[in-house]
Parts: sequence; C-alpha cells; structure tokens
Amino acid sequence: MQQILVQILGASQPDWLEDGTNRAHVLWLEGRFLGDPFKERPDPRTFNSHLPPDMLPHGVKDKQVKVVYVWRNPKDVLVSMYYFASSHALLETPESFDVFFQQFLDGDVIMGSWFDHLKDYCEAQDQLNIHFVQYENMLKDLRQEVVKLCAFLGADLTDEVIDHVVEKSTFRNMKTDPKANYKDIFETHYYTKPTMRKGIAGDWKNHFTVAQNEHFDKVFKEKMGNFPLTCTWEVKQ
Repeated sequence: MQQILVQILGASQPDWLEDGTNRAHVLWLEGRFLGDPFKERPDPRTFNSHLPPDMLPHGVKDKQVKVVYVWRNPKDVLVSMYYFASSHALLETPESFDVFFQQFLDGDVIMGSWFDHLKDYCEAQDQLNIHFVQYENMLKDLRQEVVKLCAFLGADLTDEVIDHVVEKSTFRNMKTDPKANYKDIFETHYYTKPTMRKGIAGDWKNHFTVAQNEHFDKVFKEKMGNFPLTCTWEVKQ
C-alpha cells in the first residue's frame, strides 16, 4: 500500500513526489521522536500506522481524514509476523513457531490482537472516512483495487497511468526496487533478512499442523462470529 499510494500521489501531483524511498514519503505516526517533523510536510501528507482507532490523532475523525485500512487473513498474518519478529533486530526472536502461534491467538504480540484491531476498525466505520482493502484481493486483481483506491482518494488518473502504478506495485517489481523493499534498513542491520519474503496467500498451509489449524478455526469462530468481512484463506498462483 505504501508503494501504491506513492505512485498514485506522484502521478496525480508530480511536485509532491521527490527522489527517495517509500519510507521517506509515508512516515509512521508511531515513529515520532523529537519535535514534530510532520508539521513541515506539504500536502498531501501520508502516514503509516498500526494504532487502533481510539489512539489515532483526533483530527483523523474530526477532519474526516481519509483512512486506507489494509487487512489480510490472520493465518498468513501469523506466519508473516513470525518471520518479521525473527528477522527484526529490535524485536524478541520467537522461541518457536508453536509458542508464537499461541502468543498470536492470545494477542501477546507486537501491536496486540489482530482480532480486536480489525473489529475495532469495522465498528468505527460510521466515525471514520475509511476504505478497506483486502490483501488477497490485491493478489487476485491489483488493477481493480488500484482503480477503487483512486476513486476513494479522488485521484483522476488515465488508464495508462493506472497500468504504470499497477506494474510498479507488483510484488515481483517491488522485491527488486530499493525504493520499495526497505533495502536501506536491511543494510543498516535493523533486519537480519530481506523484508519481502513470498507475497502469497495461503503460506500458512506450509506451517500449521492439522491440530493448529483446527484450534485456530475454533478461536476465529469464537472471536469473529459476527465479522462483516469475508476472509480469503488462499489464492491460487
């Protein structure tokens, strides 16, 4: 989504896009240290965040700031987080996949419970100007998701420009694009392994045991019984 937003905004407002990595264009709300560097950034301003809705800046709700929420099936999220925690120098390396599996279900992982986070944003739809994007839908038809995102953002792009955004935002191209793949952080040893691994839906099948999958399904049903969105557990390549 970082890549897509940078490409859309750069195409619709060329003066906005300067040379640099996606991280330079899409800053983390949680990444503030000294002072307030965000105030000096020209519009349009774009930010990343893992914050729950009740911890977002008040202006997000009051000014109806546009929010794009990317969500993914939680089984693949678990696997992705396991490898992320195993490769990030500042995070505790998981003791084992089995231990991390239970920690994820208990919400005892970085940024807390996936279940609560997504439910809270679904419940906040009447308060926030929010557009949900399902990761698996981007794998199935990236162009369609980019078109819908452009409509939400009010970005009037030609078909040719949209095709360019889509091509630049494929996993294949991003994996070799130093502006998109966090190569600079990897080289400063924040990550011990490259950040882009497979980019597929259904990799959880290569990690879950039958017993773990059954247990996960039971917990998912208990926690997400009235969940308004439909998970896609696998996308055929």
